[in-house]
Amino acid sequence: MISVDGELDAANAGQLADYVQRCAGYCEWLVLDLKDLEFIGTAGFSALKTITDRCAEATVYCTTVPGSAVARLLRICDPGKALPTTTSVAEALAGVQDFRQVR
Repeated sequence: MISVDGELDAANAGQLADYVQRCAGYCEWLVLDLKDLEFIGTAGFSALKTITDRCAEATVYCTTVPGSAVARLLRICDPGKALPTTTSVAEALAGVQDFRQVR
């Protein structure tokens, strides 16, 4: 699980995507806990999309727990709900168990 707080924008979104890619290389599942993020810009959305795509390519279960800032951005940038999200960390971890049973 990776928790992020503060702000995610053009200044640090690439760093997050790179960090998560390195972490995902060593795991079967990834939960991004963004519930404490205060601000996320469109570069942050692009980073989330990149993270999700890379995890899918590597067959790594990936979901995001959005807070209000992320939920607001997703309503605008992802109206089709293509990015996987869960309402809580507990729900995300339950999804990990489901993923393990399928594999």
